[in-house]
Amino acid sequence: MLKNKYIGIGLTILIASMVFLLYALKIGPLNGPAQKPVERALSTTSEKTDEKKYLTAMEAWRLGYEEAKKHTEEEPLLIDLTSTDSVVVPQERNDGMDGKRNAWNVLFGSRNGSISILISIRNGKATADNVKKNKTNLLMKGQYAISDVKIDSPEVVKKAIEVLGMQPGNPQIEDDWIKGYHFNIAGFITDPKSSKSRLLLRVTGISPNSPNNENDSLRMNVFFDVITGKILSASEMTGYDKDGRTNWRDIKLKH
Repeated sequence: MLKNKYIGIGLTILIASMVFLLYALKIGPLNGPAQKPVERALSTTSEKTDEKKYLTAMEAWRLGYEEAKKHTEEEPLLIDLTSTDSVVVPQERNDGMDGKRNAWNVLFGSRNGSISILISIRNGKATADNVKKNKTNLLMKGQYAISDVKIDSPEVVKKAIEVLGMQPGNPQIEDDWIKGYHFNIAGFITDPKSSKSRLLLRVTGISPNSPNNENDSLRMNVFFDVITGKILSASEMTGYDKDGRTNWRDIKLKH
């Protein structure tokens, strides 16, 4: 009986040792290869941060507004918001077709002209590029709040394409100047007899009549009411004069 007792204890110790050894091997070398897929997954996630991140005009405004608030205690009011091709990442012909761009510049100011903040947005990241302060309130004044606009770029570019046949700027055509469709929210003077501006959303692309007989690329601008989304006016280039200045004509709208 005593002999059997010692045999049982020995077997218990042997089994425990084998279990410990297997556990040690599991968390050691045998588990090494399992770490590599995790590292690759982290690398893949990191690479995705370099991809283009697209925003609508209003999304860019809101993102820029949050960044601008970090630099002033006053309310940042919009002066000008525009999409841009001035980026390292190549822009494509279809950029802006859905109303979204990956690069925006937003200029904010205070109501009294004491501060000016230029925000650049690239791939979903907002950066304050230039912050100016003036104690005598001589800077350009901000005028517009986010609540002043009830439309966004996706719906207006769709209308510009469907109603007026606007085309995107083609990167393969150097004379197109722009790539895809571009957007701008700012105050525009609509009455030549008045200096008062009106907040509008502008879509810029290429005229369906482009190119002209001289093979000039013809740009097109369409202006929208920021409350109703109605097309207020549209114009297209017809070419250049003898001094190299662009000639434009108003497009008759069908109501």
